[in-house]
Amino acid sequence: MRILIFIFNKLIPSLILLSLVVINTQKLCAEEAALPTLRYNLGGSSAWVPYGYFGDPKKQGIFADVIHAIMQHTAIPYEFYYYPPKRAEMAIEDGNLDFDFVSPEWFKNGDIGDEFVTTIAIFDLIEYVVTLPQNAQKFTHTEAIYGKRIGTVAGYSYRDDDKFTREDFLSESHLIEGLAKLRFEAVILEGVTATYWANMHQVAISLATVHSQGDIVIRLRKEYSEFIPAFNRAIVLLQKNGQIKQILQNYNVH
Repeated sequence: MRILIFIFNKLIPSLILLSLVVINTQKLCAEEAALPTLRYNLGGSSAWVPYGYFGDPKKQGIFADVIHAIMQHTAIPYEFYYYPPKRAEMAIEDGNLDFDFVSPEWFKNGDIGDEFVTTIAIFDLIEYVVTLPQNAQKFTHTEAIYGKRIGTVAGYSYRDDDKFTREDFLSESHLIEGLAKLRFEAVILEGVTATYWANMHQVAISLATVHSQGDIVIRLRKEYSEFIPAFNRAIVLLQKNGQIKQILQNYNVH
């Protein structure tokens, strides 16, 4: 009997330790299971080459590749949706999407809205006032677009669109076509995107002047702000190991 009691007493600490391990493991599993699935719009404008998704499942675009790389290092579940730009903007404002890519430079006074938080900078992006070559001299500075009809993409934000008349088209491709047909004298587009569609439609263009230049960040709804440190750690890691740079180079963005 004494031997049994001795053995039992020796086993108690081990049993307690094992119980604690099981409880903690169950707790961790429960916490992981409780993580929300964040919703991101992969659609956007299918013509925002090379940033948005333009139909190639093997080469889904810069934003898709970047978010996939980031999420691999956060263990946060996520899923893609496919909304056009205008609907996507409404969806994230209404809480039907949880995050997207933006530049604070696209918003008036850099104000992305009180309901959002942002990550650190991921990479830099420049948008230009794009014209036909014969009109480039009319737009040597940003303020030259003020008071004029300017081609824009429906659903996109432009920090100074209260100072010019927006001519909203459905995509970047349609903007270049509208420019060629003299629907307006200038449009606002990212440089690589403008050059791509100009080549596709065989339209000579000029990147007349910079409209905006700023950091691309992830804009996340504030109710998920606890994930910002994880996003930021992943971004720093991907910048240090060169993966962000490699993704951009894969799409000829330097």
